[in-house]
Amino acid sequence: MNKRVINDEIESAYSLLAQHGIAQDGKIDRAFRGQISSFGAAITMGSLLAAIAYFSKRAGASVERQLILAAIYDIVKSRHEGEQFHETLFEYAIERKKRGMSAERDCKEEILNAAIALKLAMNLYELVDKKAGESDEVQ
Repeated sequence: MNKRVINDEIESAYSLLAQHGIAQDGKIDRAFRGQISSFGAAITMGSLLAAIAYFSKRAGASVERQLILAAIYDIVKSRHEGEQFHETLFEYAIERKKRGMSAERDCKEEILNAAIALKLAMNLYELVDKKAGESDEVQ
């Protein structure tokens, strides 16, 4: 985790939340916050590729987790302007893994930094329970 990098990424994370449909009308379903926390834990405790594959699954979650992965990948891509990128975060992680342990470790840190920036940027929106429509004032 690199605090300076995370701090730099919060601004783009804030706008990407709206661009990817995670934030709508200044509000975010609080389930997204839980999902991004789970994603970070899955990477830290397990395998990067397994975590990405699991969160790419389109069914079975209360929110569209793939939107989180798309926003994270956009943050990662913004750090590497001018480079050629794969279509998905999963393909990017596979390519970095093939480059060796150092590149894989750097990729894992990049993705965790982006996930943390995204989670912090969520604090700038009102968190709501989508089912009840109530705001989450206490966090």
